[in-house]
Amino acid sequence: MRRFPFSLTVLVLALAPVPHAAQAQVPSPADTSERAAIVGTAETMLRGGEMGELLAVYVPRGSAEVQHQLDDARNSDRAAATAVDGTRRLAADADGRARITREELQSNRVRLDVARKSGDVTAATELEAAYRRQSKEMDYLTQMRDALRADADRMDADRLAASAHIHALELELAVARKQIELSARKPEPAAVQQYRLLLHDMLDAQRTAAEKVRDAAERRRLAADRRLKQLESLGRLSEPAKH
Repeated sequence: MRRFPFSLTVLVLALAPVPHAAQAQVPSPADTSERAAIVGTAETMLRGGEMGELLAVYVPRGSAEVQHQLDDARNSDRAAATAVDGTRRLAADADGRARITREELQSNRVRLDVARKSGDVTAATELEAAYRRQSKEMDYLTQMRDALRADADRMDADRLAASAHIHALELELAVARKQIELSARKPEPAAVQQYRLLLHDMLDAQRTAAEKVRDAAERRRLAADRRLKQLESLGRLSEPAKH
């Protein structure tokens, strides 16, 4: 049998496979999947930045449209101021007429009592008919005065609502113009902050205007109720006299 040289035997042993347990442990990359699940993604959904999201809060209307509504609101407010002054004068006139009728009613009451005590049947009958007619007129004039006062209060409430609406439109016009200015170039953070504050003021003014409109609607309901009572009182004036 041939003998292999010693050096060849050493080479064969060196190239032989090494058992798995004896293999050198190679460090593997750290598993970051668990940490990624906890931390999550850093990607933002606000693709348009703060200015883009501000447009999502409120998309400005055209400045020309807002200006047109603002002019109409101001004209209506001036007309309402004239109307409420006239209604207040009518209410004062109705109050004066009611006061005169009340005095005449008291005088006729005294004369009626005298006629009854004296036994003057004819005079008592005429005075009693006049007293009943004046009582109805007194009731109607009082209802008319109250209706006019309620109508004037309704007009005042409408004017307050109109004033609040005008203020909201003025702010909306400023927002529309500011938005056009910022869209022409990339806005600075300070300009975006100013726009955000202006937008806040406009929305707050719109909320206040809506509350004023609600108050005016309640005043309108009360005025309509007074007008109905005035109409009922007027109907009683045409009723035949009771004997």
